[in-house]
Amino acid sequence: MEKEFKITSAKQYEETMITIFELQEQEEPLTAVQQAEIELMIKAADKYEAEEL
Repeated sequence: MEKEFKITSAKQYEETMITIFELQEQEEPLTAVQQAEIELMIKAADKYEAEEL
């Protein structure tokens, strides 16, 4: 079951992008859960960009 992740503010968008970057830059390989979370965050960021920016 896919979780819902929605970005509602510029601050939340910025924090989400930082989180994505930090997860991708960690030395340990990403787990399947982390990869799924990143996908959800990217989809939410793309939607926020399309609607708000």
